[in-house]
Amino acid sequence: MDYFKILLEFLGTFLIIYLLYYFFIIKKCKKDKNYVPAEVNLILILHKIDYKKIDLYKMVKVTSFVTVLIISIIITIISNFFDSALIVIVFGTILSILISIICYNYIGYYFKNKSKVKNKD
Repeated sequence: MDYFKILLEFLGTFLIIYLLYYFFIIKKCKKDKNYVPAEVNLILILHKIDYKKIDLYKMVKVTSFVTVLIISIIITIISNFFDSALIVIVFGTILSILISIICYNYIGYYFKNKSKVKNKD
């Protein structure tokens, strides 16, 4: 029964954060074509991806989904396993940096390969 409670907490956290992200980030990108969130801009710069060769809105949606997933997982883990505020801050920071680096690298490689495939066509 405890796993069900954790799952509900994760889903609730994910839903709330995704709705906030959707209304403040994704809709803004859809309206203003020049607006790019910081994490997407970071991926574009680090992987040297030409944003004109990819669907930037799709990249924003994928990156937003992954970002919300990372935040929800970290909040769920921290709230269920740690009680000390100092440990929560340290562990949450380290975990979020590590998971973000891994996930954003995969997203960057994926869209870099997509831009290369589009060039060959």
